[in-house]
Amino acid sequence: MKISKIFNSTHIRVSAIGSLGIKFFSALFAFLNGILLARILSVKDFGIYVLAFTTLTVLTVPVSLGLPNLITRYISKYEVYEDKPAIKGLLIKTNIFVAISCLLVYLIVFTSYFVWWKKYDAAFTETFIYALIGLPFIALGSLRSAALRGLKYVVLGQLPDTFLRNFLFFLGIAFFALLGYKLSPQSAILLLTIATIISFFVGYYLLKVKLLKGLKHIKPVFKSKEWLKESIPFTLTSGIEVIKSKSLTYILAIFGSLEAVAIFEIASRSSALISFTLDGLNSAIAPYISSAFEKKNMENLQRIVTKTTRIVFVFALPVALVFIIGGRPLLDFLYGKEYSIAYWPLVILCLGHLVNAFTGSAGIVLNMTGHQGYLSKSLAVMMVLMLLSSIPLVIKYDVIGASVAFSAIFIFQNILWVLYIRRNLRINTTIL
Repeated sequence: MKISKIFNSTHIRVSAIGSLGIKFFSALFAFLNGILLARILSVKDFGIYVLAFTTLTVLTVPVSLGLPNLITRYISKYEVYEDKPAIKGLLIKTNIFVAISCLLVYLIVFTSYFVWWKKYDAAFTETFIYALIGLPFIALGSLRSAALRGLKYVVLGQLPDTFLRNFLFFLGIAFFALLGYKLSPQSAILLLTIATIISFFVGYYLLKVKLLKGLKHIKPVFKSKEWLKESIPFTLTSGIEVIKSKSLTYILAIFGSLEAVAIFEIASRSSALISFTLDGLNSAIAPYISSAFEKKNMENLQRIVTKTTRIVFVFALPVALVFIIGGRPLLDFLYGKEYSIAYWPLVILCLGHLVNAFTGSAGIVLNMTGHQGYLSKSLAVMMVLMLLSSIPLVIKYDVIGASVAFSAIFIFQNILWVLYIRRNLRINTTIL
């Protein structure tokens, strides 16, 4: 099959294969970027970079407010009923909202600079400022990606924000290294910002070709009340999920050190490779789950989920075993001896990701079948448990404590979701 056909296909099997390919190469270059940054920057400087990138990720929550998931679900729904006016109205409303939210965040950040940021050194402050330049491009890009996924152009939807951005960032770091320039946290985050901006414009062009041209003469219909009502659970879900996953970085920075942030980031990046198949396939199957649910075709929904989970676990298990058995020499070889202490945190995080692979696409099933209310509530509870348990664990056990808190909550959360889905949807998301 030609590559162009894979990019333009809306068939679930082709989308799944293409999505896996995109996620694989994206994860590969993200992994290489982590190695290069850890090798070039000092442990403390890498910690500053990680903290700035984490803050950028967290700030996308109040800016995008879970709208990407709303767009994917509703565009796939409107496609079933061929409701193009509603698609155009949804895109207009969400883009305006994100633009306004981004301006408000900038205003708050600008004000806080004079109160808080001046206390820190120039390297810390400049790294954060350069990171914030990319905020609108990431937020608006996520809407564009969600729209393409809703149209079932899953591969095209993921291409700019995953593979292309990581690949361009890799080229930037390699260019600096080959020319002998000294890389700092500021220049590293600036390179990432440039890669983000280029990827955004590539993604916009793809959306224009696949959707926007066809909507040019369509009069938009705005279902604002319905969208607002449905966006609240999506907002809570995405916000809580990001905060829960990133809160450990801040807890380590406050109760530990910037070096601890860097060590945990290396363990997290490495263990995340276990779940890259799940992430890739979730992006591929989300619109198909929504369509199957809208058509009341629960047999097809179960078939999609079962095949996905089994594929995910087959890929996840060997990756986890490699890190668990040979993680220490791998960390020494890839990142350097100063990062060998990330081994036990890596093992603990691997166990959490392995259970996640075993339980399958539980989160995306809840999101795409109208159960996002339960999802957001459960995530809120998990976030509180994470905060309450991680602070004493980090104070006493540092990075290992953070890893234990993450994996324990991750496992507990997935078990609860599997039981809820089985009880309410009669769907089994595990490999069994």
